[in-house]
Amino acid sequence: MTDRRAAGLFSGFLAYFAALGAAAWLIARWIPLWGPLFAQKTPGAAAIAMLAALALTIPVAWLYMRTKPKANYDASLVQTVIVLPIVIAGVVLIVRDSVAVAFSLAGIVAAVRFRNTLKDTKDAVYIFLAIAVGLAAGMQSFAVGFVVSAMYVAVLLVLWRFEVGTTPIADRVQGRLVVETVRGSAAQSSITGILEQHARRWKLIQSAPTGLTLDVQLRRRSDPDALVSAVRSEPPPAMEITGARFEPRGS
Repeated sequence: MTDRRAAGLFSGFLAYFAALGAAAWLIARWIPLWGPLFAQKTPGAAAIAMLAALALTIPVAWLYMRTKPKANYDASLVQTVIVLPIVIAGVVLIVRDSVAVAFSLAGIVAAVRFRNTLKDTKDAVYIFLAIAVGLAAGMQSFAVGFVVSAMYVAVLLVLWRFEVGTTPIADRVQGRLVVETVRGSAAQSSITGILEQHARRWKLIQSAPTGLTLDVQLRRRSDPDALVSAVRSEPPPAMEITGARFEPRGS
């Protein structure tokens, strides 16, 4: 169910940030014991900063992978969100406190052109977040980077869970999904996977050897035709469809 999936994501991210906070506390206690190895502008300090950038951006990439619709999913963006903060943290460590190096780097970057069209304009926010995390890690402001990453994930999860800002749902996307199949019991698990993508919530009304009947409330970004098409296109041997239809409420 969607509610169960959202609860699983919330608990997973909460556990991750709690573990990350505990690890940061332990590392902060150990670093003074190693003295010069982790002093400013040393390989140890650079390693800590870049690893922190990676740790803070992993939940952001995971959020994108778990909540982005397949139609707008961009695998290259996931890789960019993971790698970009590490690179930015390294760059900030190099140019820190050096105006001459900063201007030199600006000239080099200006000579290189990057052209990429995002599938979804909202994906640009993930890039900005990756830049912010990289800057925080490079400046060794790890607490700020932690708060930025955690707040971003929390806000995006709430927006995704309650589908804030999308078109209000209409009665025509609430109804019954009737699936006719030669193996009803085998079809139920496959139907659940499809409903995870298209339905906000659902309830099994009838299960028989010849088919299934479910009450369904679709997501705002889906529609009855897309749901029926996804059910009919499910390949055997998971299920052998002989018919599928969506009956809107009141029909």
